[in-house]
Amino acid sequence: MSHKHITGIWQLVKPPEGYTLVEAIIAIAVCGFGLAMILGLYGMVIKTEIVSKAIFEQSVEINSIADEISLGLKNGSTEDLREVIEVILESKYPDYELIGLRKDSQVSLYHLEIIHKGEKNLDKLFHIKIFWSLHE
Repeated sequence: MSHKHITGIWQLVKPPEGYTLVEAIIAIAVCGFGLAMILGLYGMVIKTEIVSKAIFEQSVEINSIADEISLGLKNGSTEDLREVIEVILESKYPDYELIGLRKDSQVSLYHLEIIHKGEKNLDKLFHIKIFWSLHE
């Protein structure tokens, strides 16, 4: 059976001389749509990276503050917890301010509320829990 004499619907679907203009336009549209999707994802990745970097840097800074406070309480001779924390924040972290200090239900556990004065008046509140006993 020879395939040169195709008749009927098959003649419309597959012409014998290569691609039609419609097929070329459809192929360009599909490629353009795929490229637009990839570029959209790339932009989203960049935004996510910027936000993740900011969160990571602030987490490191908050952990540094908690470590400084814990170290200052172990080495300090003062009996005033608030005074030790405020001295550490004022000297090393001027953008942070202690706004709350309360003793937790457990023995020697304190809950600190520290606020970060950010850009454009965007304040962020952080909670830190520390152990402190005057008799250590």
